Amino acid sequence: MIRSLVVIAVLSASLGLAVRPSEAQQPTPEPGGALQARGVAGALVGTLFNGQVRVRKMTLGKPSGTGDEDVTDTSDTKWIAFRALMSNGTTGVLTMSQFSASMVDADGIAVPAQPDKVRPIGTVVDIPPAGAWKETILFNVPAGFRPVKIVLVPADTHYKAFRIALAASDLP
Repeated sequence: MIRSLVVIAVLSASLGLAVRPSEAQQPTPEPGGALQARGVAGALVGTLFNGQVRVRKMTLGKPSGTGDEDVTDTSDTKWIAFRALMSNGTTGVLTMSQFSASMVDADGIAVPAQPDKVRPIGTVVDIPPAGAWKETILFNVPAGFRPVKIVLVPADTHYKAFRIALAASDLP
C-alpha cells in the first residue's frame, strides 16, 4: 500500500500533475483587452513631450462665442474649450494630421471631440523645428459630465498619446 502511494507520487511529480495550492487559486487570464495606447501622462499645468510634439500652456475654459467658437450650451450639454501651445519637437519640418481628442470621466467614459472642432482643422503643415502653433479643441459634453483627463492620440501611432490629468480646479 505504501509502495503504491510512493509510485503514484513519483509519477505525478514526473508528469507535472502536482499542483501547489497557490497555483490552483490563480485565475486564468482572459486573452485580448483594450490595447490601451502608449502614452505620456502629466497635468494641465505641465509640459508634455511625446517625441514629436511638445504641449504646454494648457488651459480649460468656455468657448469665446465668436467665429469657430460660436457654440451654445443647452440644458443637456455644455461646451468646454481646451487650449494649448504646441510645438514641433523634431529636428525636421513637421507636417502631421491632427489629434483624435477625447475627454474622459472617472468611470472611463470618453466623449470625443468632433474633428471639425479641433483647430487648426485636419493637418498642421510645414512647422519648422521648435516652431509653434495654437491648438483649440472644443468638447460638447453632457451637462453633468465631470472630466478627469483629456486624451490626445496622434494619427501617427509611432508617437505616444498624451494623457492630461485634470483637477477639479481646472474645470470652467
